[in-house]
Amino acid sequence: MRRSVAARRTQTALAGLAAGLVLLAGCSSSKPAAPKPSATSGAPVAQAIGIRPSIQVPAGQPDGKLGVKVKIPGDGAKVTDGSAVVLQFTAKLWRDGSDLGSSYDQGQHPVTEVEGAGQMLPGWEQGLKGQSAGSRVELTVPPALAFGSKGTTDGKITITGTDTIIFDLDVIGVYPSPQADIPAGPGVLNDPALPTVATTVGPNDPKVTIPAGKQPPTAGVYKPVIVGKGAPVKKGQILVVQYEGLIWRTGQIFDSSFSKSKSVFATPIGIGAVVPGWDEGLIGQTVGSRVLLVVPPDKGYGTAGQPDAGIQGTDTMVFVVDILDAR
Repeated sequence: MRRSVAARRTQTALAGLAAGLVLLAGCSSSKPAAPKPSATSGAPVAQAIGIRPSIQVPAGQPDGKLGVKVKIPGDGAKVTDGSAVVLQFTAKLWRDGSDLGSSYDQGQHPVTEVEGAGQMLPGWEQGLKGQSAGSRVELTVPPALAFGSKGTTDGKITITGTDTIIFDLDVIGVYPSPQADIPAGPGVLNDPALPTVATTVGPNDPKVTIPAGKQPPTAGVYKPVIVGKGAPVKKGQILVVQYEGLIWRTGQIFDSSFSKSKSVFATPIGIGAVVPGWDEGLIGQTVGSRVLLVVPPDKGYGTAGQPDAGIQGTDTMVFVVDILDAR
């Protein structure tokens, strides 16, 4: 899965393999033919979205087809091509019941991907299409719709080219048109010492202008640009956003969910899963808001910076965050 520089890099080697479950098939040079889905009996799982399920492998051998079973039906928006989908997942090997990990074990970090964009395993894309937000879906994914005949490994866990994988996917949210969730409106921020932020909404990065000749504030500044009408964000919620990040010193964008994947970014908020400036600046803001975060080094990456993103240890970062959902 794509991981924003706003998130702390706390993934273990197992989590790296788990991330590969989403991305590696998207990097494959060929698209396998799709086996027809088959009904699967599956096994009982914890019947609550938001709790790590327990997967038990069925008796016998897999039939080589994609198995799709809705374990908990949802009543939210349906997954269609182009939808941004927020998921929690848990996975096991059919062969020996090996646990392949779970996003619930990774600080509750969900997976965020776009349906039909080749960002997920083919089995995920086929099995999720038409499913509703709020659902738990069990997918039995054959090798042809997972990692193919070559399989994959992270050095600790190996998925062979003949392995079938059982996934439980919790569909946390579905966002058919993420940009439409933030209504354009008059801005409420008017401070010449701070960056100006566009109040128009669309599929591209919001225009941000750093004030010429101004030094950044030494403390964090967190201000709404557009005030949403939803509920305030609370500590511990999963926050679903679109964002862009710039460096005050250069005015250059170093990361953006708008222009890269056209997806969304989902993260727990207020528990240290993201940089402190996000935790401090987004709690209490309302869903539907566009928020300006001016994040000094001590509220960002500290003296180490993020060299791979061009962020020095003395750099102040500027984020524009559109809050789409909090749950």
